[in-house]
Amino acid sequence: MRQQHDGSNLIRLGILALPVAGVLTFVGLIGRYNTPNPRLAPKVAAQAASTTCYVVSQFVGNVLGLTLLIFGVLALTVYLAETRGKRVALAAMILSIAGIAPIMSAMGVTTYVLPVLGRAYLSGQQDTLLIVDSIFGQPLTGIFLVAFVLYAMGFVLFGVAIWRSGVLPKGAAISFGVHAPLFASFIRSPPSILTLVGSLLFIYGGTLIALNVFRRASAGESGTEGKLTTVEHQSS
Repeated sequence: MRQQHDGSNLIRLGILALPVAGVLTFVGLIGRYNTPNPRLAPKVAAQAASTTCYVVSQFVGNVLGLTLLIFGVLALTVYLAETRGKRVALAAMILSIAGIAPIMSAMGVTTYVLPVLGRAYLSGQQDTLLIVDSIFGQPLTGIFLVAFVLYAMGFVLFGVAIWRSGVLPKGAAISFGVHAPLFASFIRSPPSILTLVGSLLFIYGGTLIALNVFRRASAGESGTEGKLTTVEHQSS
């Protein structure tokens, strides 16, 4: 009984990672929003990428946010394992993680490389523009494209699994399913307004799921305590 209780707590913590990951990723998107195109305004773009605020926001969004998202995806899959949507959830987990992992590696460029190149450009190394063009050409563009297709497919399937489950709100299913293709526009640099909307939909869906899971857990624990109290009274 103790092990089962601890396992349930771990699943709930993992579910909580969903809205938290959404908020952290949103911070990263805001940090890059309206950042000028380095081809059109290289100096302004270099100055923006060199700031501490930019570096921190990208680390929070691209590293911490996406890492937590993987834990949230795993916990959601386990939570749906005993529902009618379990098979769809398993496929959704595989596709979404297959998308998140290469996104994390590719976004390392935005997080760690661009600030260095920005400082190099401001110090007079004009050829850093050529490096930026080379980085964001092939094969990185192809990696982004495949990753976001996998990501979008995975979370659309999560929406289907949540809808079928009967234990999670359908509003979360809609939010997860709709956010995926919008958030996939994240491939653009800087992120568009559609990307921000998709991110907010994910936060909304993740919050609905977390509230529902914790509410059901509290109701279950209250019911268990009531049964134990009744048994104790009967025994006495």
